[in-house]
This record gives sequence, C-alpha cells and structure tokens, in this order.
Amino acid sequence: MSYRYLLMLLGVVLVLLGIAEQGWFFAAVWLGGDFLILGIAHARGLHGVFGKRVDGTLPLWSWVLFFPLLLYTLGVWHLIRIFNREASRNIVTERLVVGRRLLSSEIDEKFDNYVDLTAEFVEPQAISHTPAYRSFPILDGSTPSPETLKQAVAGLRAGRTFIHCAQGHGRTGLFALAVLLNSGEVHTINEGMKLLRVARPGISLNKEQIRCIKMYAERAGYGL
Repeated sequence: MSYRYLLMLLGVVLVLLGIAEQGWFFAAVWLGGDFLILGIAHARGLHGVFGKRVDGTLPLWSWVLFFPLLLYTLGVWHLIRIFNREASRNIVTERLVVGRRLLSSEIDEKFDNYVDLTAEFVEPQAISHTPAYRSFPILDGSTPSPETLKQAVAGLRAGRTFIHCAQGHGRTGLFALAVLLNSGEVHTINEGMKLLRVARPGISLNKEQIRCIKMYAERAGYGL
C-alpha cells in the first residue's frame, strides 16, 4: 500500500474512533482530518498544502488547521534527532553538503545556497533570514515534477550548497542527485547515488523518487 493510501486510511480510522468514543477521543477527528487532507495532497502532488512561504514560515491558517499534525510531526522529529546517532550533516563534495533540518544552535558554516525541502516545518530564523535561504517544499516521501526540479536546481547560485529535508534521506537525496548531475560532478544516477551513500549512508530513494530522478536525467541527457 502506498504512503498516500496509508495516510488516508489512518485518517479515516482516527475520525471514526473520535466520533464513536466522543469525549477526549473527539480530538482524534481533528488529527484524522489532517491525515486525510495530507493523503489527498500526496495523491495530487499538492506540495503547498501547508502553505509554506518563501521565507520558511507557515501562515496562521496552517497552524490552526494542521496544529495536531504539525505538533505530532515536530515531536517525532525531535525524538529521532535525540536518539539517532546519524550526523546532522555530511560533506559530499567541496561544494555540496547534505543533512537533516538543523537547529539554530547547530549552524556554524556559511553557504551560498541553503536549500530547505521541508513542507511541514518552519525554518529557524537564523537560517531563513539569510540571503542564501531557498525554500522548495516537497511533501515527505514525495517528488516534484522533473521540470520543477530542474528549475529549482538551475536557480541556485554558484558556490557552496547545503541541502536538507526533515532527516536528510529521501527528498535530500533526490535534490542532491539533481545538483550533482547538473554540476557535472557525476555523470550518472548510479555514480551520484554511490557518492551520496558514502557521505550519508541513510540516504535512500523510494520508487517515486527514483522514477523522478530518472525522468530528470533522461530529459537532460544524463546517464542512468
């Protein structure tokens, strides 16, 4: 079962549970509704479902509508950050660094491009208020169109680039592969994937992300 259908199924279960149990369980309807909306957004490629702005913030309506989901997502992210021994970021090449979403206290390097791929998180102001910040929201486990991905990569400034999503695995791997191919530092997807996995072993693409990068490579004339 695909991720989008799992989200929808979970949403339906929570809504029914909340309606049946009433009381405090009624709060499950709110979270269940959020999961349903997110599942539909995944199915339709609506990466802007949370309304994330170019400055890395979320509007008030998003906090109101998605509050339980955003709270849940942030809690899970912090738990993984605390208990996971994986580095917050890893150097791939002299001009490319990949990693997870950083805390303000973890920022100790300067980049020409700071690419935030999360759709569901607010970026720390210490990062989002810099000229290097680039917000390119992608839903977790999902992909943009190859054309949109190409435009985003082409819009980066020359210099050193940091790319992150929530944990620095799927979305980060997809975008980093496109950057490596575009820069000529690798010539095939396999070559780029090996380079990324050496730097950050947790990087892994799902079927949808593999299909996206293959289409990106084919249309740009890169090898597989």
